[in-house]
Amino acid sequence: MPKFEFVKIVNVDRDLIFEISTNYENFTKILPNYFEKLEIVEKSEKNTKIYETINFLGRTATVLTEHVVIKPDRHIVTMLDGPAKGSSFDETYEKIGIKTKITIKVDFILHGSLKLLGIFAKGKIKTQMNNVMNEFVDYAKSNSN
Repeated sequence: MPKFEFVKIVNVDRDLIFEISTNYENFTKILPNYFEKLEIVEKSEKNTKIYETINFLGRTATVLTEHVVIKPDRHIVTMLDGPAKGSSFDETYEKIGIKTKITIKVDFILHGSLKLLGIFAKGKIKTQMNNVMNEFVDYAKSNSN
């Protein structure tokens, strides 16, 4: 299935963009086109399990995800069920002066009818992730003042 790395250098402070990217409670406000509903079912200092109703690749699904936060610069998201069960997104946030280099290593596993998309989904996934990251960055920029 599609594996790839997504890299983006943004003109936003690392700590701010990291905080926004790991503030799950606000995803429905920050990215309402992608996150319809979030329900935190388990939370500890580093791990959070969340039922997420998401819109991705033109489909809506409710999935259970696990978010692992390793401050100050790493966030790992694993899909625990749903059509992309086993998929992971390993995000790192590296300071480069006043900018931040965001690297996301994606291992996308498709199941059911989505499995038929196979390698053709890679381009769509990358485009969708780029759109999501741009919206996070725009939100961070508007909240950095």
